[in-house]
Amino acid sequence: MISDEKLRGGASAPPRKVLILGVGNLLLQDDGFGVHLINALKNTVLPENVTLLEAGTVSHQLSPMLHEIDRLIVIDVVEAGDTPGSLFRFSPDDMRFTTEQRVSLHQISLIDVLHMAELTGSKPQTVIIGVQPKDTTTWSLELSDELKAVIPRVKELIFAELRKIQAL
Repeated sequence: MISDEKLRGGASAPPRKVLILGVGNLLLQDDGFGVHLINALKNTVLPENVTLLEAGTVSHQLSPMLHEIDRLIVIDVVEAGDTPGSLFRFSPDDMRFTTEQRVSLHQISLIDVLHMAELTGSKPQTVIIGVQPKDTTTWSLELSDELKAVIPRVKELIFAELRKIQAL
Protein backbone atom coordinates (compact mmCIF):
# COMPACT_ATOMS: atom_id res chain seq x y z
CA MET A 1 0.00 0.00 0.00
CA ILE A 2 1.29 3.48 -0.87
CA SER A 3 1.17 6.03 1.92
CA ASP A 4 -0.20 9.53 1.45
CA GLU A 5 3.31 10.89 2.09
CA LYS A 6 4.71 8.88 -0.84
CA LEU A 7 1.90 10.09 -3.08
CA ARG A 8 2.99 13.63 -2.31
CA GLY A 9 6.57 12.83 -3.24
CA GLY A 10 7.69 12.44 0.37
CA ALA A 11 6.80 15.99 1.30
CA SER A 12 4.31 16.67 4.03
CA ALA A 13 1.13 18.55 3.21
CA PRO A 14 1.27 22.33 3.60
CA PRO A 15 -0.16 23.52 6.90
CA ARG A 16 -3.85 24.30 6.85
CA LYS A 17 -4.65 28.01 6.94
CA VAL A 18 -6.76 28.75 9.99
CA LEU A 19 -8.64 31.93 10.87
CA ILE A 20 -9.79 32.55 14.44
CA LEU A 21 -12.55 35.10 14.14
CA GLY A 22 -13.87 37.12 17.08
CA VAL A 23 -17.36 38.48 16.45
CA GLY A 24 -19.48 40.98 18.33
CA ASN A 25 -20.24 44.58 19.20
CA LEU A 26 -17.58 45.76 21.62
CA LEU A 27 -19.84 48.61 22.78
CA LEU A 28 -22.61 46.35 24.13
CA GLN A 29 -21.03 44.65 27.13
CA ASP A 30 -21.06 40.85 26.62
CA ASP A 31 -21.88 41.09 22.92
CA GLY A 32 -18.21 42.03 22.43
CA PHE A 33 -16.96 38.72 23.89
CA GLY A 34 -15.47 37.49 20.60
CA VAL A 35 -13.49 40.71 20.16
CA HIS A 36 -12.28 40.61 23.79
CA LEU A 37 -11.19 37.00 23.29
CA ILE A 38 -9.14 37.86 20.20
CA ASN A 39 -7.49 40.68 22.16
CA ALA A 40 -6.68 38.19 24.94
CA LEU A 41 -4.95 35.94 22.36
CA LYS A 42 -2.87 38.67 20.70
CA ASN A 43 0.24 38.02 22.82
CA THR A 44 -0.02 34.26 22.36
CA VAL A 45 2.56 32.69 20.08
CA LEU A 46 0.64 30.92 17.33
CA PRO A 47 1.87 29.07 14.24
CA GLU A 48 2.29 31.15 11.07
CA ASN A 49 -0.70 29.42 9.48
CA VAL A 50 -3.07 30.72 12.20
CA THR A 51 -4.49 34.24 11.91
CA LEU A 52 -6.50 36.20 14.47
CA LEU A 53 -9.16 38.66 13.36
CA GLU A 54 -11.54 40.92 15.25
CA ALA A 55 -14.59 41.00 13.00
CA GLY A 56 -16.75 43.22 15.16
CA THR A 57 -20.22 43.09 13.68
CA VAL A 58 -19.77 40.74 10.73
CA SER A 59 -20.01 42.17 7.26
CA HIS A 60 -20.05 40.95 3.68
CA GLN A 61 -16.44 42.17 3.41
CA LEU A 62 -15.31 38.96 5.16
CA SER A 63 -16.38 36.79 2.23
CA PRO A 64 -13.14 37.20 0.19
CA MET A 65 -11.06 36.24 3.25
CA LEU A 66 -12.86 32.92 3.46
CA HIS A 67 -11.36 31.95 0.10
CA GLU A 68 -7.87 32.10 1.63
CA ILE A 69 -8.44 29.71 4.54
CA ASP A 70 -9.13 26.04 5.12
CA ARG A 71 -10.50 26.20 8.65
CA LEU A 72 -12.49 28.81 10.55
CA ILE A 73 -12.96 29.04 14.31
CA VAL A 74 -15.59 31.61 15.27
CA ILE A 75 -15.95 33.04 18.78
CA ASP A 76 -19.26 34.76 19.53
CA VAL A 77 -22.07 35.02 22.05
CA VAL A 78 -25.03 32.70 21.63
CA GLU A 79 -28.40 33.46 23.17
CA ALA A 80 -29.51 30.02 24.29
CA GLY A 81 -31.43 30.93 27.43
CA ASP A 82 -28.77 29.21 29.56
CA THR A 83 -26.64 30.32 32.50
CA PRO A 84 -24.30 33.22 31.62
CA GLY A 85 -20.89 31.83 30.72
CA SER A 86 -22.24 28.49 29.45
CA LEU A 87 -20.23 27.28 26.45
CA PHE A 88 -21.41 25.73 23.21
CA ARG A 89 -19.60 24.17 20.24
CA PHE A 90 -21.39 23.72 16.94
CA SER A 91 -21.11 24.14 13.18
CA PRO A 92 -23.08 26.42 10.84
CA ASP A 93 -24.93 23.32 9.63
CA ASP A 94 -26.33 22.92 13.15
CA MET A 95 -28.06 26.28 12.84
CA ARG A 96 -31.44 26.02 11.15
CA PHE A 97 -32.98 29.44 10.67
CA THR A 98 -35.71 30.59 8.40
CA THR A 99 -34.49 33.19 5.97
CA GLU A 100 -35.66 36.74 6.32
CA GLN A 101 -35.72 39.36 3.63
CA ARG A 102 -32.73 41.68 4.01
CA VAL A 103 -33.05 45.30 3.03
CA SER A 104 -29.39 46.23 3.50
CA LEU A 105 -25.92 44.67 3.47
CA HIS A 106 -25.66 45.93 7.05
CA GLN A 107 -28.14 43.21 8.06
CA ILE A 108 -25.90 40.33 6.97
CA SER A 109 -25.09 37.71 9.61
CA LEU A 110 -22.09 35.43 9.89
CA ILE A 111 -24.16 32.57 8.46
CA ASP A 112 -25.06 34.77 5.47
CA VAL A 113 -21.35 35.50 4.91
CA LEU A 114 -20.53 31.78 5.05
CA HIS A 115 -23.30 31.03 2.53
CA MET A 116 -22.04 33.80 0.20
CA ALA A 117 -18.52 32.38 0.36
CA GLU A 118 -19.83 28.89 -0.40
CA LEU A 119 -21.73 30.20 -3.42
CA THR A 120 -18.48 31.66 -4.75
CA GLY A 121 -16.50 28.44 -4.26
CA SER A 122 -15.22 28.55 -0.68
CA LYS A 123 -16.43 26.53 2.27
CA PRO A 124 -13.88 26.44 5.07
CA GLN A 125 -14.56 23.85 7.73
CA THR A 126 -16.12 25.94 10.46
CA VAL A 127 -16.50 25.53 14.20
CA ILE A 128 -18.38 28.07 16.30
CA ILE A 129 -17.55 28.40 19.97
CA GLY A 130 -20.39 30.28 21.59
CA VAL A 131 -20.83 31.63 25.08
CA GLN A 132 -24.12 32.50 26.76
CA PRO A 133 -24.05 36.25 27.50
CA LYS A 134 -25.39 37.88 30.65
CA ASP A 135 -26.07 41.32 29.15
CA THR A 136 -25.95 42.44 25.51
CA THR A 137 -28.03 45.59 25.86
CA THR A 138 -26.03 47.73 28.30
CA TRP A 139 -23.60 50.22 26.78
CA SER A 140 -20.26 49.14 28.23
CA LEU A 141 -16.79 48.20 27.03
CA GLU A 142 -16.44 45.76 29.96
CA LEU A 143 -17.53 42.15 29.98
CA SER A 144 -19.68 40.82 32.81
CA ASP A 145 -17.76 38.92 35.49
CA GLU A 146 -19.33 35.67 34.27
CA LEU A 147 -17.89 36.11 30.77
CA LYS A 148 -14.50 37.34 32.00
CA ALA A 149 -14.30 34.10 34.00
CA VAL A 150 -14.72 31.85 30.92
CA ILE A 151 -11.97 33.46 28.79
CA PRO A 152 -9.32 30.90 29.94
CA ARG A 153 -11.69 27.99 29.17
CA VAL A 154 -12.50 29.36 25.70
CA LYS A 155 -8.75 29.68 25.01
CA GLU A 156 -8.37 26.01 25.98
CA LEU A 157 -11.19 25.07 23.58
CA ILE A 158 -9.49 27.00 20.76
CA PHE A 159 -6.17 25.26 21.38
CA ALA A 160 -7.98 21.90 21.42
CA GLU A 161 -9.53 22.75 18.02
CA LEU A 162 -6.11 23.71 16.66
CA ARG A 163 -4.65 20.41 17.88
CA LYS A 164 -7.52 18.50 16.21
CA ILE A 165 -6.71 20.08 12.87
CA GLN A 166 -2.97 19.83 13.52
CA ALA A 167 -2.40 23.56 13.35
CA LEU A 168 -0.36 23.45 16.60
